[in-house]
Amino acid sequence: MATPHTQPQASRHKAGAFDIRNVIGALLGIYGIVLIICSFVMDSGSPMKNDADNLYAGAGMLAVAVIFMLWAKLRPIIVEE
Repeated sequence: MATPHTQPQASRHKAGAFDIRNVIGALLGIYGIVLIICSFVMDSGSPMKNDADNLYAGAGMLAVAVIFMLWAKLRPIIVEE
């Protein structure tokens, strides 16, 4: 009886920290945190200070960062070697 020739299975693993969605999520999260901190810390007389703009932009960036991180966690990229 002849046995079929089988190809060795290629190892498969998740992209993990090297997934671009994690990098984008981390950067957006850091920028969002910086903007939220700036909305509370910066001097009111500064032309760079607009409470609402910094707070809303920071909150939006944090929300998008969470979405990217969840997306990478729930649907990981599988890398075949």
